Amino acid sequence: MGGCPLELHLLGELQLATKGREVALPASKKTRALLAYLVATGGPHRRQWLCDLLWEGPNDPRGELRWSLAKIRPLLDMGGRVRLETNRSWVAFAPSAAKVDLITARESLDDIANASLTSLRAALALFRGEFLDGLDLPACYRFQAWCLAERAALSKLRLAALDALVNRLSDSPEEALTQARALVAIDPLTEGGHVHVVRLLGRLGRRREALEEYEWAHQLLEREMGVASCEALERARRAIKPKSFAPLQEQGREELPEAKSSESQAASGRSPRNSMTLVGRHAERVQIEQLVSAAIDGRSTPLLLITGEPGIGKSRLLEYLVERMTMSGAFCLTGRAFEAEAVRPYGIWSDALRAIPADTIPDEVGHGLLQLRPDMGQPPTIPVDRARFFEAILSLLQHLSRQAPLLVVLDDLQWLDEASSALFHYVARSLLASNIGLLACAFRPGELEDNPAVLRTLQTLERDEQVLRLPLAVLSAAETAQLVQAVNPEVDVAAIAGESEGHPLFALELARTFREGHYQPGRSLQVVIAQQFDMLGDPCRGLVAWAATMGRAFGPELLIQLARLEMPVLLSALEALERRGILRIANEDRYDFVHDLVRRVAYQRISQPRRKLMHGQIAQVLAERVESQEELASDLAHHAELAGEHALAARACVLAGERSLRLFANVEATALARRGRAHLDSLADDALRRELLIGLFKVEILAAAGPAMRSPPPLVSELSEAVSDAEVAGQHAAAATGHYLLSVLHQKGGDTLRATQSTVRAAAVGRGTHRQTLARQLANTARCLIELETEIPRARALLREVDTLLGDAGQGVCELQWGHGLLERWEGNSEHAALLTERALGLARDAQDRWREYQCLTWLAVIEFERGRYATVMERCSELRAVAVGLGEQQAPVADTLQALAEFADDSEPRLDRLAAALTQLRAVDDKSHLAYALNTAASLCVRQGQPSRAQGFAKEALDAAVAMQRHDEATIAQATLAGLGGRYREEAASGAIERLTRRSAELERCNARVRAAIAEVAVIARAAPDVVPALPTNEQR
Repeated sequence: MGGCPLELHLLGELQLATKGREVALPASKKTRALLAYLVATGGPHRRQWLCDLLWEGPNDPRGELRWSLAKIRPLLDMGGRVRLETNRSWVAFAPSAAKVDLITARESLDDIANASLTSLRAALALFRGEFLDGLDLPACYRFQAWCLAERAALSKLRLAALDALVNRLSDSPEEALTQARALVAIDPLTEGGHVHVVRLLGRLGRRREALEEYEWAHQLLEREMGVASCEALERARRAIKPKSFAPLQEQGREELPEAKSSESQAASGRSPRNSMTLVGRHAERVQIEQLVSAAIDGRSTPLLLITGEPGIGKSRLLEYLVERMTMSGAFCLTGRAFEAEAVRPYGIWSDALRAIPADTIPDEVGHGLLQLRPDMGQPPTIPVDRARFFEAILSLLQHLSRQAPLLVVLDDLQWLDEASSALFHYVARSLLASNIGLLACAFRPGELEDNPAVLRTLQTLERDEQVLRLPLAVLSAAETAQLVQAVNPEVDVAAIAGESEGHPLFALELARTFREGHYQPGRSLQVVIAQQFDMLGDPCRGLVAWAATMGRAFGPELLIQLARLEMPVLLSALEALERRGILRIANEDRYDFVHDLVRRVAYQRISQPRRKLMHGQIAQVLAERVESQEELASDLAHHAELAGEHALAARACVLAGERSLRLFANVEATALARRGRAHLDSLADDALRRELLIGLFKVEILAAAGPAMRSPPPLVSELSEAVSDAEVAGQHAAAATGHYLLSVLHQKGGDTLRATQSTVRAAAVGRGTHRQTLARQLANTARCLIELETEIPRARALLREVDTLLGDAGQGVCELQWGHGLLERWEGNSEHAALLTERALGLARDAQDRWREYQCLTWLAVIEFERGRYATVMERCSELRAVAVGLGEQQAPVADTLQALAEFADDSEPRLDRLAAALTQLRAVDDKSHLAYALNTAASLCVRQGQPSRAQGFAKEALDAAVAMQRHDEATIAQATLAGLGGRYREEAASGAIERLTRRSAELERCNARVRAAIAEVAVIARAAPDVVPALPTNEQR
C-alpha cells in the first residue's frame, strides 16, 4: 500500500492504510459498513437515511449513528485533514488527500474501449476481490440491497475490462490466455470467456487442451444454461489447428496438487484440527474445573462468558468444557449461531435441541417443542404463547438435569437473532436462579455492539454479578511452540511463533504450510488459509465452495444434490477435508468449517458471478423442500436474495415472516416483510407481484398489532394502491385480504367509518373467490362489523350465510366462532358468548395465530367481567400478559386495565390507585376504544359504590373517547351515566337528556345489551325525577 497519506480499499475486504501501514478498523460490522457506504457513495447523506440504512428498529438509531461516527472520525481525519464532514442533519466523506481504489478503478474504466493497456492492467490490479467482501448485512435490507447491486455492477465492469484486455493482447497470446482463464474463473457461464480460452489454446498449438476446454464449456453451458450449442464456441473449435507439435506433457490440463489422490492424504496421517490438544490457558482451565466441580455437585454456577478475537481459541475452550463435563457424566447441549441466520428464529436453539433423542423427551414437554422439533410429529395441543413455549424448553432442561448434570453451550453469541436472544435471556435467568445447570457462551466483544438485545442481557446479568468472564489473550511463545509441534515436530518454532504473535489459528495454519513445504514468511492469516485451498483438487475444491456458499452447518444429502456426486465419492471427499483440518463434524449428521474465518476465506475465493449461480442452485433445492419443511424459509430467502431471484426471495420472505409470527418472533417478521418488499422493486407489475406485496403487508401489519398497541406502520396509501390494482386485475382473494388489512389499519388509527367501509368491501370482493375463502372472508367481515359497533343486521346476515356455506365445517373456523361469540355478547347472552369465544380461542391456538389468540383472550376477559366472574377475569388477564411477553412486549395495558377493574369491582374496600395507573397506561398507548369501555365500566362501578364525582369524571372522559372513535354505543352509555347521575343527585334540571335517551328505546334492535340496560336504568330515574337531569350534548352537537 503506497505512500498516499490515506488509502481506502473497497475492492475486496474493506481496508484502510496510511503511509503504507494498514490501520485497524472497528470491530462493529455496522460501523465498518457505514464507513464503506460513506466512502463509496461520496455525496452527503441525511442522518435519518443512514439510521434507516443500518439501524432501523425500536432502539436508539441516532445514538448508534453518533457512536459509529465517533469511531470513524479518527480513522478518516488523519494527518490534520477533515474528511468526515457532519452537521446536525447531514454526513459526508470528503476525499481530501485520500486515494480510494473504487474511485480510481471507475475513472480508469470509464471508457474501456479507448483505455490503454497500461490503464486496463492497472485498474484490474486494484480488484483484490469482490466489492466489500465479507461485509454483507442481511438483517439491514437497505444496505444489503445497495451492496449487492454495487457488487454486481463492479463485477460486470471487471469482466468487461478483462474481455477488452484479452482482445487487446492479440500479439501476446500467453498473457492473453492468462487473462482469459481469469475471465472464466470469475464467470464460468460467460460464453465469451470460454471462446477466448479455446481460441488462444489453439493459437498456441495446445490442441488437446483446447478440445478439453471446449468439451468442458459445452457441457457446463448446456447443464447450467440449457444451451445445446453456442455458435461462437463452435467456431473457436473449428479454428483449432489440426496438428500440434507441442510436447504431450504440455497438452493436458494442469494437474492440481490434490488430484494425486485422497489416499495420499490418508497416508500423511493428519489429524482434524478440532482434535488438537488444548495448550496453555492454565488460569482459564483452573476456573473451568471449579465450575465443573460446582455443576456436578449441584452448586450455584455463574454464566460463563469466553470472549476474544476470531481464531483466539474460544470454541476450543468451550470444547474443553464439554469434554470435562462429559467425563463427569453430564448431558451437554451445544449450539452455534451463524451470521447468515439473522432472521431464522431460534436457529441456535433448534440446533442445540437436535441432539436430544425424541423418544427420551416426556410427552408433556415434547408438545411444547414442536415448533423447534418438527421431527417429533403433530401433538394434539400447541403452546398458546411464547411464555409457555419458553417454559416448555425450560421444563425440558429441568427434565434433563434430573437425569444427569446439565451443560448448555452457545457459541458465537454475537450473531443471535432477536427471538433467540429473548430465549437466551429467559434461560440464563432461570438456570442461574434454580441451579439446574451450567450455561457457557462465547462471543467476539467488538461485534456484540451490533446486537443490542444480547448486549442488554449480558449487561443486566453482569450488574447482578452473575457472570464469570474469561477474556482470552494470545499464547506465549512456549505455548505456541507446544501447539505447532503437535502438527509438525520439525517446524521452525521461532519463526512461526514470531510471525503468528501467539494467535492460535494463525500459528496452526502456518505450521501446516511449513509441513507441506509451502511456508513463506510475511503473509496474512487469510493468505495462508487460501493457500490450503490452492492445494485441493476435485471434488474437494468444489465441495469447499458449496459448503462456504451455504453459510452454515450442512448435511451431506444437500451436497449430493448440489455437487452432483455419488455418495461414496462425497463421503471420501468429506473425509479428506476433515483430515486437512478444513471441515469438522458438527454433530451426528452435519458438517461445518473448523472456523468461521476458514469459511469466509473459502467464500471470498468465489467470484461474484459464480456466487450468484451457486446461491441460485441452493435456492432452487430449498424451494422444492420448503412446503414440507417450513423452517427452511429463512434460508431460502437468504440464498434467493444473493442469487438475485427476487420473486423467489419475496415469496420466501412471506413464508418466513408467517412462520416468525407463529413463533412469536415479531421483530424478525417485520424485518422479513420489509426485506421482501425491497425485492418487489425489481419485479414487473403483474399478478404475482401484487399477491406477494399484499402478503408482505399482512406480515408487517400483524407483526405490529401487538398488545403494546404500537403505532401501525404508515402503509395505508401503498396498501390502498395495491388493493385497487388487485381488484382491477380480478385477484379477488388478494384484494379481500388487502381490504381486511386496511380495516385493521383504520381501526387502529381511530377511523371507524373507513374501517367499516374496508370491512364491508372485503366481503364484497371476497365473493369472487372460491367457497372456503369466501366463507372465511364473510366471517371476518361480520366479526369486524360487530367489533366496530356498526351495521349489526348486516353482520348477523353474513354469519348466517357463512353457516350455510360451511355447514358443520364451520365449527373449525376461528373467525366464524369468534363472530358468533361477539354477536351473542351484543345480544346479552354472555354465557353462550363465552363458550363460542373460548372455542375460537382454541382454534387460534391450534393454528398458532398469535394475533387472534390475543384478541380472543381480550374478549373473553371482557365477557367474564360482564358476567361478574372476577376471579376468571384475573386468570384471563394473566394469560394475556403471558401472550404479550411471548410477542416480545413488555406491557399489556388492556390486560392490566381489565384486571384493575375486576379487583376494583370485587374488593370490599376498593382502591382507585391501581385502576388509575392502568388507565394512565391505556391513555399513553392511545387505545381510545378500550379506554372508552374501561372508563364507562369504572364510572358504573363508582356509581354503585356511591362515588358520584369520580363517576362523572370517568363518564365525561369516556364520552370524549367514544365520540373520537365514533363508538356510538359507548357514547350512549356515557351519556346515560351522566344523565343518571343528574337524576339521582338532583344536580341540575335537564329533562331533555333523558328524553333523548329514552327515545332510543324505539331503536333497541340497533343497540347492544349494555346500551339497552343503560337506557332502561335512565328511564327508571326519569320516572322518579323527570325534571332534574342535566342536559347533555348529542353526538352530532359534539
